[in-house]
Amino acid sequence: MAMVVHDFITTDFPVLKPTDTVQYALLMMEDFSVTNLIIVDGSQLIGYAHYAQLDDMNPDMPLSDLVFENKPVSVDGDHSIINALKHFAETHLDLLAVVRNDMFEGTVWSKDLVNALGNSTTAGNDGSVLLLECDMYDYSISLIGRLVEAEDGKVLGLWTWQPEGDQKIQIMLKLNIRHIDNIVSVLHSNGYRVLHHVNNKTSELFEDRYKSLMNYLDI
Repeated sequence: MAMVVHDFITTDFPVLKPTDTVQYALLMMEDFSVTNLIIVDGSQLIGYAHYAQLDDMNPDMPLSDLVFENKPVSVDGDHSIINALKHFAETHLDLLAVVRNDMFEGTVWSKDLVNALGNSTTAGNDGSVLLLECDMYDYSISLIGRLVEAEDGKVLGLWTWQPEGDQKIQIMLKLNIRHIDNIVSVLHSNGYRVLHHVNNKTSELFEDRYKSLMNYLDI
């Protein structure tokens, strides 16, 4: 079950143009209850309008007068939503631009991704969530699947991301079983370090530990 950014592109929020004014941008952010909006010129991502930045500016000033980064932060539509959530955590944006081959494709909202991840890991079926880390050269989806299945488990979902500049990769697994001691031991002996785990023993305990996991991820 792969959840990629492209599946969560939304048209619920306006996209600003460089010719729009500061006043218009502020009104749009207030109307849609977000702290930033995306600025696009044709199919090119220009940057972001931030409420806190614009609030004290001349309301008639065009957004083209703002100073933008040479390469505004964006996410590829094929990336895991975990990658996008890390961008949201690092930038504190509400909305993030989806860009492919330097072409603007759409907008993703942080709340949509958090809700999707929450629903996928806590929904209905009993099970557990593991957050793993390993060196890049040790990472193998097929090996993880075989190790889990050897202990009578099934991988219901798998998400990965790599912290920038790091040679390690982090993996979140959703499993179909609660009793994971043997799985944890086998994964550890094969080079996978378990950073955090959530065991769905009771719904209340699961929710508490799920929130703890989200805090660990800083999202």
